[in-house]
Amino acid sequence: MAGVPLRVDILRAGEEHVEEIARLAASRSLDGPGGGVQGSTEGGFLVSAYTDADYRSRLTTAEHFYVAVKGGQVLAFLLAYSSDRVEPDEWLNRRIKTALGDFLVIKQICVAREAARSGIASMLYYHVLDQWNESPVIAAVVNEPPNDASARFHHKLGFQELTRMAPPDGLPRVVWVWRKPREAMLHAQYGIAVDLYKHEDSLNWQKLNNFFYITAGLAAATAFCLGKEGAGGTLGTALAIIISVIGFGVSLGFSQMLRFGRQYLLARKEAVIELEEYMAWHGGERIVNRRTSDPGSAYLKVSPTGAIMMLLPVLVAVCWLAVLVALVTH
Repeated sequence: MAGVPLRVDILRAGEEHVEEIARLAASRSLDGPGGGVQGSTEGGFLVSAYTDADYRSRLTTAEHFYVAVKGGQVLAFLLAYSSDRVEPDEWLNRRIKTALGDFLVIKQICVAREAARSGIASMLYYHVLDQWNESPVIAAVVNEPPNDASARFHHKLGFQELTRMAPPDGLPRVVWVWRKPREAMLHAQYGIAVDLYKHEDSLNWQKLNNFFYITAGLAAATAFCLGKEGAGGTLGTALAIIISVIGFGVSLGFSQMLRFGRQYLLARKEAVIELEEYMAWHGGERIVNRRTSDPGSAYLKVSPTGAIMMLLPVLVAVCWLAVLVALVTH
């Protein structure tokens, strides 16, 4: 059944579901059979040891408590409630409320083993996100060992990593947050992201321009030291060797600056692309990432011009090294 989409009914949890919910939760508990191994978010390994009475009380206090049912069997459930309903002993949620303000916390998501990776977890998440508009939605996931499947799952649903915490129970958590996009904010951030991208690009070209000026100056100094008008003889050769060493070091240094500059540039481009994806869902157009998925268009993502900029100083460094070898041997 894994990997095959299931047709299920998503219902508000009721008294008739509590027993199955508690049994399902026990089977997917972090301390239960097989629960000690961190799996995907679809597995929903649980930390909170809720009893039948706890789930029964949440039937009326939780804004969102749903079950995914097929043929009368509960295959999954999701429990979520607002920060106003957080219990005094919920250390992590209390800390987040202090910093973030109001939110909806997805307290538990659990899917039966036989229905794992069938899309039910996503269906339950979307069922909540479609209805909740009042405040951010958070989900805290145990991250020891690192849970890459959870990261992919939450990124796919539009969540972003908010923070990492280690509550008193000693189990480190990654806290994911989802906020409904605001068009005005997206427009403002897009303008800032594009300006940062253009600034980084201009900065890289300035670095390359300055490198050529410095290289030209060092080359002229080397020629002067070795020419008839220079110091000549042993002293001129010694000065030319020193300048060649400086030229070699400067070339390697600029190569590294341009390498990191290119990495920053690509990071800025990714930020612009991510914002464009959000805006495309709200009627915007893809500009920077237009046609990047077309065959033969991989260069649009990796910026080969930046790679050439980075390699030019390396080539000059090789030339300086050749000059240095020639001066030393002759």
